[in-house]
Amino acid sequence: MIWLLRDIDLLVTLLRAANLSFEALLLGGILYLLAVARPAKSGAQVEFVCFRGIRWSAMALALAELVTVVLSSASLLGDSDQHLRDLIATTFFLAGLSASLLAALVWLSARVKSVVAMIPLSLLLLTVTVSTSHAAARMDHRWLLALATAAHHLATAAWIGAMPFLLVSLGRVESVEEARAMARRYSRMALLSVPILVLAGVCMAWFYVGTWNGLYGTSYGVLLLAKIYLLFVMLLMGASNWFVVRRLNSSPQPLLARLRRFAEAEIGLGFTVILAAASMSSQPPAVDIPDQVSLPVIAARLHPEVPRMKSPAASQLTPPTSIQTAVHEAEFKAMGASDAMDREWSEYNHHWAGLIVLLAGMLALLSRVPGMRWARFWPLSFAGLSVFILLRADPETWPLGPRPFWASFSAPDVLAHRAAALLILCFAALECAVQAGKLRARWAVMIFPAMCALGAAVLLTHSHAASDNTEDLLASLSHTLIALLGATAGWTRWLELRLPPGRASRIAGYLWPLFLSAAGLVLLNYRET
Repeated sequence: MIWLLRDIDLLVTLLRAANLSFEALLLGGILYLLAVARPAKSGAQVEFVCFRGIRWSAMALALAELVTVVLSSASLLGDSDQHLRDLIATTFFLAGLSASLLAALVWLSARVKSVVAMIPLSLLLLTVTVSTSHAAARMDHRWLLALATAAHHLATAAWIGAMPFLLVSLGRVESVEEARAMARRYSRMALLSVPILVLAGVCMAWFYVGTWNGLYGTSYGVLLLAKIYLLFVMLLMGASNWFVVRRLNSSPQPLLARLRRFAEAEIGLGFTVILAAASMSSQPPAVDIPDQVSLPVIAARLHPEVPRMKSPAASQLTPPTSIQTAVHEAEFKAMGASDAMDREWSEYNHHWAGLIVLLAGMLALLSRVPGMRWARFWPLSFAGLSVFILLRADPETWPLGPRPFWASFSAPDVLAHRAAALLILCFAALECAVQAGKLRARWAVMIFPAMCALGAAVLLTHSHAASDNTEDLLASLSHTLIALLGATAGWTRWLELRLPPGRASRIAGYLWPLFLSAAGLVLLNYRET
C-alpha cells in the first residue's frame, strides 16, 4: 500500500485527470447524440453505441469521483487532527459526492433512454465540477471565471469528448450517406467549439496568469504553454480532417479511413491535454505566486553546455541509509539529503539516457534510407538504456552500494526503477521483432507508439522540489518539453502505422524519429544546478 499511496498528490492528480476525461466523454456523448446522431437520422446501431458510451462514461465518472473523495479524505484525516464530521461540511467532500450521485443518475437516465432527464442532470454535474475549480476560490471576477470555466469544459466535451463517439459511429453506419452526414455535423459542432474553447481559455489566462513572466516563470504557466502546443498540433490534425470531410462526396471509403486514423491521434492528444489540465488544477495560479522565475535565470539554466559524460564515484555520494530507513522515508514523504555530487550523478544519468534516446531516433531515421536497413534494429539501443537504469539508477544498491539486490526491492524508488528497466527491456525485444518482420500482430506493432505517448502524458505530472518554486520550475521545463516531444513522436508514429499508404504516412514516418531525437537532445542538456 505504501508503494501506491506514498505520492498521494500524484495519485490525486491522476484521479482528477480521470474525472475530467470521463466528464468530457459523458457530456460529449450527450452532445453527440443530440447534435449529430439524431439530426443525421442515424440508424439504431449508432444510437445504441451512443447510449452505451454515455452509460459507461457516467458509471466510470461516478466511481472515479467516489474514489477521489475517499483517498483525499483519508489523506487529510491522516495528516491532521480532523475528524470525519469535520470533512463532511467541506466543499470538496460535498462536491465529490454530489458529482458521483449525479453521474449515477445520468447512468440511470441513459439506461432508460430518457434524454429529457440527462440534459438537466448533466448541467448540474457541470455546475458541481466548476464549484471545485480555481474559479470558485477567487475573490474577484468569480462569476465571470466560473462561466468561462463552464464554457471551457463544454467546448472540450463537444470537441474531444464527442470524437470517440464519432469514431465508433463511423464503424457502425449502414450507408456511406449516413457516415457523411454524421461527419459533417460533427465537423460543424467542432468548428463552433474551438473558438469557444480558445476564448474561454484566454479569459481564464488573463486572470490566472496576469503577466508574460507568469506564463514562462511558473509551473502553472509552463503547463498552460504545453496545452497551447498540444492544441496547435490537434488543430493541424483537425484541419486535415476538415478537408477530408469537405471531399467526402468523391471516393468516400478511403477518405473515411483517413478521417478515422487522424481522429485516433487527435483523441489521444486531446486526452493528453486533459491530463495537463488536471496537473494545472493542482498548481496555484501564476498570479498568486510572488517569486516568479525571471527569463535570465531560465536562459542560464537552458543554455546548452557540454553533457556530463563522467560521474563522481559512488563513494562520494550521500551515504546510503538502510532498507528500513528508505521504506520509512517513503511512507512519510521524507527526502534524503542531496549535495553537489548527488546532482552530478543525476545529470550524468540523464545525459547518457539522452544519448541513447538520440541514437535510437537517428537510427530510426536512417532505417528509411535505401541501403541502411540494418538501422531498423534501433530498439536495441533501448536495451542498453534498460541495463543502464538497472546499474546506475540506485547507487545505494548492488552492484554499486551496500544494499543487497533482492532486499532492496522493498524500497519504493528502487522497485519503480527496476520495473521501468524491465518494461524497457521487454519493449526493446518486442519492437526488434516487429522491425525484423517476425511479429506482425496489430497489438504488437502499436506497442511502441502507445508506450511513447502514454509515458509522455504521465511525465506531465512529474514535479521536483515542491518546496522550492525556482527549482521546481527549472526542472519542469525540461520534463515538460520532453513530454511534449514524446507525445508528438508517439502519435506521429501511430499515424504512420495506421494511415493508408501514401504521402501522409511517409511524412509521419520521417517526422517521429526527429521528435524522438529532439527529446534526446533535451535530456543531453538536462541540469540540476
